[in-house]
Amino acid sequence: MSVFVRNSLSGGMVEVGRDGKVGVYVCGPTVYDHVHVGNARAPLFWDVVVRYLRSRGYDVTFVQNITDIEDKIINKANDEGVSWKEIVDRYTDSFHGRLASLGIGLPDVEPRATEHIPEMISLIQELVEGDHAYAPGNGDVYFSVQSFPGYGSLSHQNPKEMRETEKGQTEDKRSPLDFALWKASKPGEPSWPSPWGPGRPGWHIECSAMVEKHLPDGADIHGGGTDIRFPHHENELAQSAAAHPEHPFVRAWAHHGMVTLGGADKMAKSVGNVLDVERAVDLHGRNAVRMWLLQSHYSQPIEYSGEILEEKRRSYERLLRLYRQISDSETSSDLSDELSAGLRGRLDEAMRDDLNTPEVVATLFEAANRAAREISARTGAAGEFASLAGTVEEIMTIFGFDLGRELATEVSGVRIRYPEEPGEEVLTLAASRDLARREKDWATADRLRDELAEAGWAVEDTPQGPILSRR
Repeated sequence: MSVFVRNSLSGGMVEVGRDGKVGVYVCGPTVYDHVHVGNARAPLFWDVVVRYLRSRGYDVTFVQNITDIEDKIINKANDEGVSWKEIVDRYTDSFHGRLASLGIGLPDVEPRATEHIPEMISLIQELVEGDHAYAPGNGDVYFSVQSFPGYGSLSHQNPKEMRETEKGQTEDKRSPLDFALWKASKPGEPSWPSPWGPGRPGWHIECSAMVEKHLPDGADIHGGGTDIRFPHHENELAQSAAAHPEHPFVRAWAHHGMVTLGGADKMAKSVGNVLDVERAVDLHGRNAVRMWLLQSHYSQPIEYSGEILEEKRRSYERLLRLYRQISDSETSSDLSDELSAGLRGRLDEAMRDDLNTPEVVATLFEAANRAAREISARTGAAGEFASLAGTVEEIMTIFGFDLGRELATEVSGVRIRYPEEPGEEVLTLAASRDLARREKDWATADRLRDELAEAGWAVEDTPQGPILSRR
């Protein structure tokens, strides 16, 4: 079966994977700072898409690049008085660490721009030879927007009404819309030799060169945020199609919506309204962040607030409680088989229809609620959901949820974690003991610890709150 993705270029659905192979290219970070939760939306979403496709037997090649040479990197290095490579290594490591904290795997290929200079130079030469680019003689090379009649089609803009995208670089350009393919070296900047003199590549040319190298048959899906649809993706499309009009570059462009903070503008380092991934995981947990991002369709904007993430945390914990109730089932009732089949069918139907993760999550909760009602109504029903438990586990694994993490709840302002449901009375004892410890009422704290022990619970004190476990 094929997968259909809504193409940002045409607005229609495009079929991919008909031959069982899917090439995915996603624009990765420019590594000059720590990534925030807005930056994490794309890698998390595409991680889930790749997991799903592979679970259904597709041969997937997932490419996500690293931009390791760019003005922001150079400026950061100059501000700190270190080499640009030190900045790149530091924030690439940070990026990988923050992905790991969210349970996001690395791509099959993670190409860096500076590892593909020869490919970029070759592509630029083809554009110059085809009169789609020009070198004014100062070491720069520009793409001629006028030479490509389809320019503006991806962002659905009329070139006559477009804004200039590279201000401050107009002196040698034939048109304000022309963009740099190669930039002449400046004092103190890294540079590489080229036919036009020492310099470095422009931002847009790197992705065209890397798609061509690592997905030689073209990208079935090219992902990225709506914020880079123009000019970055528009320029990618123009230069690739101009150089190789007979060769498919991208079959479906898929743009994800921006993350906003409290209803403000998009979350961005340049604005300063960002929440670091590490902080988000500390505050809410990895599973809550995943639930939040996957319960909205990738194409839509999404708002962050502490209240929203706490609601997602509670939703995940309700789902996990149900899964743990039925995970030891040895038999399957008719209801279990019905729910399992329906859930599995909806997974495929939703994911093959524009990668609709929120529809899958909604169906997951519907199945869990029906099972919970049956368990409440009939003693012993919890042991009759083996087929549903298997399907829930499969989907939650594809969606990257960690089934082994502790549940957590808040009682009297105390956040308490536990691997199995302790009950309201035990939770209250743990919260009261933690409050006594804060007030340095050690006698009361010791007494409550003893009461917890008598009830069969051990307590571990951590900076994030107590952790309860069975003795």
